[in-house]
Amino acid sequence: MLEVAAFVIPVLVVIFTAALLNTWMKHRAEARQERVRLLEEALKNPSLDRATIESLAFQLTGARSPRQQPGRSRLMAVILGVGWFSLFVGVVLAILGKTTHESDMVAGGVITAVAGFALMTYPFALRELESRRAES
Repeated sequence: MLEVAAFVIPVLVVIFTAALLNTWMKHRAEARQERVRLLEEALKNPSLDRATIESLAFQLTGARSPRQQPGRSRLMAVILGVGWFSLFVGVVLAILGKTTHESDMVAGGVITAVAGFALMTYPFALRELESRRAES
């Protein structure tokens, strides 16, 4: 009896896992088809601007536009992360300098926070300028 259970239980587990996997894959395929249908309908709207159409086309096909480079977006993400980190380090340094009455630390903190804010906003400003240049 124990040998039969040792064989039947793994077989049932495999069958149950396969059924769950099949259901999950079917659900994903249906959801993907629905997204594609919605994107196609959205692309038929004549009042869309160029940036929105490019974004929808990218979602539909996965192809990047010539002005988008994959390495560049990663670089912009790194710049954004460094800027975010610098902003908060600068704020902490300014607060710490204020509490310890160190004017040099306060000045360094303010300069670091301003530089961090500039780095944080740079990717967004650059993307906005590129989108406006593409519309012109």
